Amino acid sequence: MNRSRVVEVALLLLILAASTIQFLYWDQKFTDNELASNGKGYVSDEVWYVASARNILVKVLHLNPREVGYYGYTIVYEGVLDRSRVEEVASLYGVKLRFDYSRLNGFYAYSSNASSLDLFLSRLREIANVSDVIPGWMMPDASGINNYLNLEHPPLAKYIIALIMATVGDYPFYWRLGTIVAGTLLVLFTYLITRRLLNSAPAALASASLLAADPLVRNLSSIALLDVYVALFTAVSFYLALEKRFKLSVLAVLVGSLFKFNTLFALIPVSILYVREKLKGRYSLLDLIAAFLGFYIASGAGFLLAQVIAGSPLIGYLGFTSWFKQSITGAIAWHTQIKCLGNACPTSSAPWDWFTGVNSFTLYYFPGGLSVTASGFWPLWSFTLVAAIIFLPSYLKGNKAFAHSTCWLLGVLSGYIFLWIIGGRTQYSFYAVQLAPLVYSSLTVILATFNYDRVVEVLESWKHLFTRMNRALGRLLLLE
Repeated sequence: MNRSRVVEVALLLLILAASTIQFLYWDQKFTDNELASNGKGYVSDEVWYVASARNILVKVLHLNPREVGYYGYTIVYEGVLDRSRVEEVASLYGVKLRFDYSRLNGFYAYSSNASSLDLFLSRLREIANVSDVIPGWMMPDASGINNYLNLEHPPLAKYIIALIMATVGDYPFYWRLGTIVAGTLLVLFTYLITRRLLNSAPAALASASLLAADPLVRNLSSIALLDVYVALFTAVSFYLALEKRFKLSVLAVLVGSLFKFNTLFALIPVSILYVREKLKGRYSLLDLIAAFLGFYIASGAGFLLAQVIAGSPLIGYLGFTSWFKQSITGAIAWHTQIKCLGNACPTSSAPWDWFTGVNSFTLYYFPGGLSVTASGFWPLWSFTLVAAIIFLPSYLKGNKAFAHSTCWLLGVLSGYIFLWIIGGRTQYSFYAVQLAPLVYSSLTVILATFNYDRVVEVLESWKHLFTRMNRALGRLLLLE
């Protein structure tokens, strides 16, 4: 390995280490603030994913979370609870209680001694109508959360969180370890993509650094949401497509779809690159239609098979029909409709809002009014999108790096726009993290290949296009 390569690898490792450290730092910062404010530990939509992961672990997989520091039960009851009597029984066994629930008919009991907690639970059943007991960290305050499985999204992220709960511990800092790893790998694959596009170490390192520093990536890699996994497998698919390993590229998308369905938007650019390669030198309309149909039929079959395999534990728990209605048809319907209306709903956004920094989703509030929002470096995002559109003629002039990066950026973005058009108007800005590796690889390509000759070439191409459009309109209106 020559000296320049050693320096490149060393700088890459430094970027990856710095990325991991900042993700861990923010994870700890969220955890510390929740504990200091006597909160329940959850950040943003973690309330749904972590709670459902715990339910899957306990009710579907029949395993208990590993306790950290103390043993605890979220106890759900029916009817009216004699709180003073419950507190009296708890004091006999040295058990502490938290009654700060308003939506869930329950409370949290915890102790450093597991036997004392179990004895308390036995006595409690004699004086209260206990309907459910969830071991582990306290559940969030939401109606019916003790039975919630988050079936509108596939289960793989919940399996990862459940595995962490069972092996490392059920504790807020640990819930996010999976996304921290995914965020670090996302930085790595952004480097690999740009390295492959431009064959330039400085450009690849710059692209990875920009991605790692982006606040949207940082925030989503520090909390236990689904979307950083979507971004990771989109980037993996992009890299494999650049290597013309299209089957593996599709497989990466299908694995990503086991975290969240919107990973499937990556099939749009994969299909374009696959069909271009397949039909190289022998184009016909029938061949084009057949190639696209074959690609999407095979991908659709693979998607259903992957969902069934990953959903097997849930199928065993719910039955196939119930699982399919909730996890496939119900989930698709859920994604394609407005999910929430009214002032109590979180801020939603249209896909183009993500490039201007408006209507950003608030992830968390720190003391003093400091808010953490799901928004990237929007001036860079805006510049990249505008430049990608303006320089589209370069796509047709044989600039492969620009063609690939633009195909992926606009291809995946078009999926969100299509979803918005057909009714999925309740989209949130944290979805945009899927676009982050595509934005920064595109930005790097645009800056690295920018020159005066290209500007002149693009302007002439647009002039030629508008001239042809003008003539076509003239003929259509019988003016020529």
